[in-house]
Amino acid sequence: MCIRDRVSTQSTWDINYIREFMGFKRFVQAGRVAYINYGVDHGKVCVIVEVINSTRVLVDGPTLGVPRQVISLRRLALTDHLLKVAKGIHTKSLEAEIKKADLVKKIGESSWAKKLAAQKRRAELNDFERFQVMMLKRQKAYLVNKDVAQAHSKGAKKAKKAAKPKEAKSSQQP
Repeated sequence: MCIRDRVSTQSTWDINYIREFMGFKRFVQAGRVAYINYGVDHGKVCVIVEVINSTRVLVDGPTLGVPRQVISLRRLALTDHLLKVAKGIHTKSLEAEIKKADLVKKIGESSWAKKLAAQKRRAELNDFERFQVMMLKRQKAYLVNKDVAQAHSKGAKKAKKAAKPKEAKSSQQP
């Protein structure tokens, strides 16, 4: 069944249809875990409790340090994590769901959290530590380039050895 046939037989666009044909998985929906990337709560994680309109949502994060508030979607980055909660869930119930899903541990183990921790650590470096990082990068680049050059020269030698006997045979045949 092609997409055109599916659209004509389907009256509404459901989430499964969008996932199947568009591959998009991070929807703005109740229970979606999001990272706040701007404002007072920058760097904190929250859960979308209710969608108000196409640009604003109600978020809450009782165990994550985010008070219940309305926030613009421009200030959020959606994650892959999704809690199965009802729309407009109360704070205490949400807190229980977060603990039940062990959300804090899952977020801490994610590559996104590790990347943010590395960025934070790098921002906290002093001048001497930045200098040490620069010198270690130089040493690493030197060693990598040295290994690449050795591998390249070995490959070139093998190619020359393989090419020489062919040349000798061709010169013997007048």
